[in-house]
Amino acid sequence: MQIVLCNKYFFLNGGVEKYLYDIINDLPLRGHQAIPFSVRYARTWPSVYQDYFLASPGNPEQAHWGNIRFSPGNIVRFLDRSAYSFEAKIKLNRLLKAVQGADIAYVLNIYNYMSPSILHTFKHHRIPVVMQIGDYNLLCPSYSLLRDGKPCTLCVQGRYYHGLRYRCVKHGLTASAVRVAAMYLHRLLGIHELVDAFTVPCEFMKTKLVEGGFSEEKIHLLRYPVQSSVEMDKAWNKKNYIVFFGRISYEKGIDTLISAFQRIEPPMDLYIIGRSYDGEEERLKGLIEPDVQDRIHFLGFQSGETLSKWIAEAMFSVVPSRWYDNAPLSVYESFQHGTPVIASRIGGIPEQVKEGVNGLLFEPDSCDDLEQKMIWLIANKDQRMQMGTAGHEYVKTALGIKDHMDSLINLFESVIAQDKRR
Repeated sequence: MQIVLCNKYFFLNGGVEKYLYDIINDLPLRGHQAIPFSVRYARTWPSVYQDYFLASPGNPEQAHWGNIRFSPGNIVRFLDRSAYSFEAKIKLNRLLKAVQGADIAYVLNIYNYMSPSILHTFKHHRIPVVMQIGDYNLLCPSYSLLRDGKPCTLCVQGRYYHGLRYRCVKHGLTASAVRVAAMYLHRLLGIHELVDAFTVPCEFMKTKLVEGGFSEEKIHLLRYPVQSSVEMDKAWNKKNYIVFFGRISYEKGIDTLISAFQRIEPPMDLYIIGRSYDGEEERLKGLIEPDVQDRIHFLGFQSGETLSKWIAEAMFSVVPSRWYDNAPLSVYESFQHGTPVIASRIGGIPEQVKEGVNGLLFEPDSCDDLEQKMIWLIANKDQRMQMGTAGHEYVKTALGIKDHMDSLINLFESVIAQDKRR
């Protein structure tokens, strides 16, 4: 099969791109051709298809909204990419002609930087589409189902005007208006009805999509894969620290972790690893009390062996999300390294973290509950080791890339067969 893979970033930005990277490397081993379609940035991975990629909305060095310096030209481009991009259609059309078509498209994260206009291009070329849903972009103007720091579902059933009413996008009127208008336009065009199948990483996400009016028959559960396992003798070289790794942004609830950590009496360290968004790292640093400043460390974005080492040697990791986090890869990557997890009881996380088996759950935003769970896990080494072992065995037996790719290819073949029958 020739498979077009669409994602707005074609470099390691987060969990979606790690997933994309694994897919692109696995497909050729199975005799399939992976054809990426993305946006060109300074860090974009080399590809023979990159001449067909979209130009970046702003400066190629500025890949994230909070870092972009807006000019009249790129404001127009952002409006185009947010609503319905003819530029994206033209570029994709050229790519499809160059490769003489494709058998199927797998669409990941395209919103605001590529636009769903490309779905019309795929249908014009009679190419079926599978879309992976990693956040709530089809249901919520701000993607997170979060308002004023609390879960919010006002827009789930199509009442997107609430996003404008509460200025949910970047806390701004203009950004909210553009996003809400784009969602109503997409609904008017029925653009997501062009998608033949959706994949979701957890049952919670499926439930929300069905609540939002999407056909349950089109939605398929495919949990994120873990590419490889770490040898347990390496994973058990634990040191005296706790780790958070992932996106440093408000919805991740890192302020709750910092507040709870500052109450813990035994001297240990907290390492926070990830790329900061919207000035969140500076806000968090302002919450740190003077007497613990030398024990809370921000390491920035890490990857590869360096990140693996930080995860593997941690006593445990913490995933303190306050939004309906669907299935954070940081949970699975912790298990992969034999590291148990303390996480919020919210969204799809309880499908990953089994209380007392591979980690512990606490109530979102509850410093008291998180503090007590951390104190207990610090004090019980044997239970930590048992939980780490259980997590490691789970990803090793249930989340292999081979099984995931087998299921994904089977879905592709099924969708192609249904499309031919139609």
